Amino acid sequence: MGSKPGAPRTDEEPSSWATSPSSSVFVLGQADKPTTMSADGADQQFRRPSIDAQAAFAELASISLGKESMTSVLERVSGLAKKTIPGVAEASVSLVSNDKATTAAYTGALALDLDETQYGRGYGPCLEAAVGGEVMEITDARQETRWLDYTRGAVERGSLSSLSVPIPVQQSVYGALNLYAVDANAFDDEAKELARVFASYAAVAVQNMHLYETTRQLAENLDLAMQSRAAIEQAKGILMSQQRCDASAAFDILAAASQRSNRKLRDIAQAIVDGVTEKP
Repeated sequence: MGSKPGAPRTDEEPSSWATSPSSSVFVLGQADKPTTMSADGADQQFRRPSIDAQAAFAELASISLGKESMTSVLERVSGLAKKTIPGVAEASVSLVSNDKATTAAYTGALALDLDETQYGRGYGPCLEAAVGGEVMEITDARQETRWLDYTRGAVERGSLSSLSVPIPVQQSVYGALNLYAVDANAFDDEAKELARVFASYAAVAVQNMHLYETTRQLAENLDLAMQSRAAIEQAKGILMSQQRCDASAAFDILAAASQRSNRKLRDIAQAIVDGVTEKP
């Protein structure tokens, strides 16, 4: 990832970001033990990504749809984002459908609280990213002039910066990947670009899962329709024999019974079939 001002990057000694909301200057540390020097002179351990980006992308691309649900896919997206993108303290995925926003997955209480604070107010970066389709960033919540009520709450909860990246889900459902950081200016250009690329992989995984679930539901509905049709045809045959009527009249008898009892037509038909087949 790119370096911050005041921290020249070398291949031999990677630099790191601070994790405290207090003002910090960056110092070079060993790759296995990066440190920062805070304003009060105390060394702090830096929270680095625990998963390589390419490994995260590969995991998203290899999701087994038959073994997952939309909820589990979104949980995996938020969890991988936290482990992959530098500076992230907590992550979440917001979904907006029919003007109602929900948090479908989150890695910690901070992300959920900040998401729901925005939903309660009806505005905020995660909502604008999801519906507007553009990346929304708060570099320093203490100086942010947009969403003032929300940013005050974010500061109180200990999040000084955030990044919300849109995730296309389907035509009537909008999504956003929300990344919350402890520090101000936590996301440099490389981190933001990684977040965008990560969101694009996440979007493919989510869309594949949506297509799989939609196809599976369609197949189940088709199977149910075929079963219903078979029961209705059998019931019509039984009524035609009992009432000595034609197919149209038999169907009218079924429809009238369905309306009187406020039951589905297929249930009425199945009851007639079961009544005949259960007789000795």
